[in-house]
Amino acid sequence: MTGPVREQDRVPSWLATAAAWAWRLLLLVLAAAVVVQVATRLSLVTVPLLVALILATLAGPPTRRLVRAGWRPAFAAFVVVFGGVALVLGALLALVPLLVAQTRELVPTVLVAVQDLLDWLEGGPLGFDPVQLQQFGEQALQQFEQQTGALAMGALLALVTAVEFAVALILALVLLFFLVKDADRLSGWCLARAPEAHRDTLRGVGQRAWDALAGYVRGTALVAAIDAIGIAIGLAVVGVPLVLPLAALVFIGGFVPIIGAFVSGLLAVLVALADGGPTTALIVLAIVIAVQQVESDVLQPLIMRRLVAVPLHPIMVLAVLVAGTVLVGVVGAFLAVPLAAVASAVANELRLRHQTDVGGPRPLGGRRGELDEDPSPVLPSWRSRRRRRN
Repeated sequence: MTGPVREQDRVPSWLATAAAWAWRLLLLVLAAAVVVQVATRLSLVTVPLLVALILATLAGPPTRRLVRAGWRPAFAAFVVVFGGVALVLGALLALVPLLVAQTRELVPTVLVAVQDLLDWLEGGPLGFDPVQLQQFGEQALQQFEQQTGALAMGALLALVTAVEFAVALILALVLLFFLVKDADRLSGWCLARAPEAHRDTLRGVGQRAWDALAGYVRGTALVAAIDAIGIAIGLAVVGVPLVLPLAALVFIGGFVPIIGAFVSGLLAVLVALADGGPTTALIVLAIVIAVQQVESDVLQPLIMRRLVAVPLHPIMVLAVLVAGTVLVGVVGAFLAVPLAAVASAVANELRLRHQTDVGGPRPLGGRRGELDEDPSPVLPSWRSRRRRRN
């Protein structure tokens, strides 16, 4: 005779496991949603802080070299941060006269190209009636005049956005200066506030997150620079104007994966179309596609595998890119992928430490550069101290 069936026996084990995972994942998703909501509401503080952290990965190494050479930390940080800003502003100011001059030369060509397009619409396979085209232009002008109020409101919003951008930029520079100057003091302060039993874990996770962010930023900057130089050489050989501004746009677009390369390459093709016609545009299109294919298929995997501890799959990159753009806009497109790289590295670090805690085997195999084969220097010392305590 069998006894009464216990309540836990009525639930299949797979369902109990799925339920346990489900509520934990739900809590994590809710926590992430709250963090994103708070960060979005406080974007005037969180965005400059994130930008400062990203730039600190580039400004930190030269500052440390100057300090080792005998410079005071404050003076070294000031020279690196504000000297870098002066170099960037100087480069932009040097590009402005060239941009204005070449744009003036390009305007008549653009007008001719527009007229050629209208002639093609009238006499081409579409066969638009000139009267219809004129009516379409008049309707567009009337719509523009009717939206004058909305345009004025949009201009006011643009002014407010510009002021907020200037404030955020100044705040980011100030935060960058203090992050570079007091990096060791800030990390020590954070560790001192953590429980002693968790300091090793916090130190290892923090180091892994910083290494992942620094590797991603340096790798992306290197790939973007190679892409910009390759396309600039191709544009110069073909004779397309605005080579340096287009190369700068290609470099900036390299920090927005997938979308940035497409938009910057499209602008180069449009300038070539306006300057030299369809043949020149096709040549420039072939150059852009060739350079970007070499960059995406050869250079980027090689560089990112060496500099980033946990390279992200293109599907993950596209997913977080779209999510960041939808949630935060253009700023989210710039910040989503580096934050995902940091989160992936932190999760992998915590996984390895958990496996060591429970005595599980260390994963074998994997590609060079991943955490499973290239552990942080923090981990061996942490394990040796744990063995000594046992």
